[in-house]
Amino acid sequence: MTEALAAPAKSTRSLWVRLLVALTSATALVATVLVVAAAAVFPPIGARRTARAAAEAEVSSQLETDERVVAQAFASQRRWTDMWRESFGVVVATDRRLLYVGAPPTPLLRPRDEGPLELLVESYPYASAFTLDPRTLWGGRVRGLVLRTPLTQVDFLVDDNDWDRAARIARAASEARRAVTQEMQQLDDVTRAPLPRAEQYETYVVRRGETLTGLALRFRTSPDVLRQLNQLRTDRIQSGQRLRVPKHLSVPEQPADSSVYR
Repeated sequence: MTEALAAPAKSTRSLWVRLLVALTSATALVATVLVVAAAAVFPPIGARRTARAAAEAEVSSQLETDERVVAQAFASQRRWTDMWRESFGVVVATDRRLLYVGAPPTPLLRPRDEGPLELLVESYPYASAFTLDPRTLWGGRVRGLVLRTPLTQVDFLVDDNDWDRAARIARAASEARRAVTQEMQQLDDVTRAPLPRAEQYETYVVRRGETLTGLALRFRTSPDVLRQLNQLRTDRIQSGQRLRVPKHLSVPEQPADSSVYR
């Protein structure tokens, strides 16, 4: 009798144990998701300052001889390759190109190795095809610069206090690209071969002894062209016949009995 009463109590305890294990697993899963989400939204303390300082130092080393910075602003990116976690850097408009230098986000599952940061460097010469426009992103929640090339689009997120500097970058890049485009157009106009003028013709009176082949050589054309111009069925021509011939300088006239015209 005692054993019969003890069995339901043991079954009840087993049910509660399974329930607690399930709740613990679910809680651990939810906690993990929250930690990852928090890491994606909130960067580690000091990560923004460290990344921006490293990016500014890298910009100085990236500048070429006599390259001048026109405008710059702090910016960040969120790439799907980084699980949409924010990376911090700087966007720079120089007198030659648009430059972005940024540091990747801190690894989630392991601490960052000691030593200098691995920096992402993107360079867009003004001679290349791209546009840079200030825009509101993510449904108007943030501001940024949108860079478009024929193959891709890159978004740079900008804080409100850097918005004026970002707008100056967009204007500087637009003006520089316009100047480069005009310079390339002028260079193309100078070096491009002139278009051939429309062919002009004049009337020529055939002299005694001249042949169609000889006239073709003299007027730097071919017998086929002369036949088409004058609707000739054969190469036979006669003295006094009026023919249409190309109007340009001809080779010096040869004596009628020269083999060139036979």
